[in-house]
Amino acid sequence: MKLLLIEDDAEIIDVVCTIFQISCPNSRVLSASNGRRGIETVESANPDIILLDLGLPDMNGFDVLKQIRTFSDTPIIILTVRGDESDVVRGLTLGANDYIIKPFRQMELLARVRRLLTKKQINGEDLSITCGKMHFGSSIRELWINGTLVNLTVSEGRIIYMLMKNHDKTVSYEDLSELLWGDYYPEARSNLKTHILRLRNKIEDTASDPKLLINSPNHGYILKTID
Repeated sequence: MKLLLIEDDAEIIDVVCTIFQISCPNSRVLSASNGRRGIETVESANPDIILLDLGLPDMNGFDVLKQIRTFSDTPIIILTVRGDESDVVRGLTLGANDYIIKPFRQMELLARVRRLLTKKQINGEDLSITCGKMHFGSSIRELWINGTLVNLTVSEGRIIYMLMKNHDKTVSYEDLSELLWGDYYPEARSNLKTHILRLRNKIEDTASDPKLLINSPNHGYILKTID
């Protein structure tokens, strides 16, 4: 089990690490001391569960939650001193799976983490989709092409998954931007281009001469079906 703690209080980080080292020896606890680093770590490390503080030094915790939910369904427990009913309701409405008020009880935290992990394993995620010789494995980060595994970031996986669902059709810049970031903004095309270039390096025989992932000028991108 890989847990990500987005928290700037070193004492809380030490306590959580100790709890899971003792109770779940096979677990791994990652930490990020600010919101932006936390969002980046969710994408790069693909944790199994996230503990999120609301009082972060660079961003409002609710904004961190909203951004994570644009690209990840990883279970999130808000862990905060803010116990107002309005904060609890807002957190759950924005996509948190649970809400724990500090100071927390250690066994209760463990129980809630285990409950969410069990629920995640039962529900799973249906990635059953094939496009030509491409299909996903058991994770949005695992793309198989001609029997060869290609490891993707979460964002790359979400882009290619949407393109596969709409193969041979243009998927607009706006739709891809909303998929990744929840909105379309001025720099979206440039940022999408960066993701597309990385994807081409992974799935094309020659990235500079793409045959699969094609531009639709001034509109978006198309994934061609090639058997």
